[in-house]
Amino acid sequence: MDEAQRVGNENGVELRAYERIADVFARLVGEQTPDGLLGAFADAIEELVPCAGLVVFERNEADDEFTAVLERRETNNEALRVPFVAHGRVIGALDVHRHGGAFSDDELEFVARFVDAAALVFENARTRARLAQLAQTDDLTGALNRRGFFEAAERELARAGRDDTETALLVVDVDDLKGVNDRHGHSLGDALLAQVAQTLAGRMRRGDIVGRLGGDEFAVVLPGAGLEAAENLAHELENILRHAVVETLAGPVVATASVGVAATQGRRSGVVRLLARADVDMYRRKKKRKSRI
Repeated sequence: MDEAQRVGNENGVELRAYERIADVFARLVGEQTPDGLLGAFADAIEELVPCAGLVVFERNEADDEFTAVLERRETNNEALRVPFVAHGRVIGALDVHRHGGAFSDDELEFVARFVDAAALVFENARTRARLAQLAQTDDLTGALNRRGFFEAAERELARAGRDDTETALLVVDVDDLKGVNDRHGHSLGDALLAQVAQTLAGRMRRGDIVGRLGGDEFAVVLPGAGLEAAENLAHELENILRHAVVETLAGPVVATASVGVAATQGRRSGVVRLLARADVDMYRRKKKRKSRI
């Protein structure tokens, strides 16, 4: 083989290697969610660097703690740790594990360079996720806003329809919010709404969807819950809120609310229809309680 052929072969090998890396990185950049990005990144490392597994860590800047967010590893292997650095900040780290033997200098340099580029992709994905969350969050209460709630609720109801599982919905209407605003001012009314949202968030299960529909009304989607379970929860919430107060100079103000219930009961249903049925039930309960008083 003459020198020209040898150089040509080497250049061909390098070109194919770069094409492979470019293809892997294109798949990585194409992921839109942080979770999807983590999986694509782990696949890319395992494809490009012979290893027995890996661990991806996320750094909490508040306490400088590293938490594993993805693990694919076996124990008792040699490990290479590389930090994720984006915009001059350490945002995480990668441990690459191997059965016996150390990593070569070329492998160390490659992984470090790949992680440097991937860190920027991670940071951009996290920023997009934060912005998307902020766009769907009610500023006052921290619950989902109306748009965010409807999108999340429709996704859950579509899933329940496919899986043929029950789903319940609660409508929570804060009693006499206008009167509170008139007597004590809107700042106290805002505090009352925040108290209700905090109470709801503290009582709900992981996976339940809590949103503020606007004004004095909240809604909650309860995946997997039937009508009876939702009615029991509605009574419980009304009792809890009777003891949720906001202190004022004029004394405590109670965050009472009326809770209406609706459930799919094996039928496919959209969020608008469920909300309408829960609203009817809520006003029925409110009227009944007022008549007793």
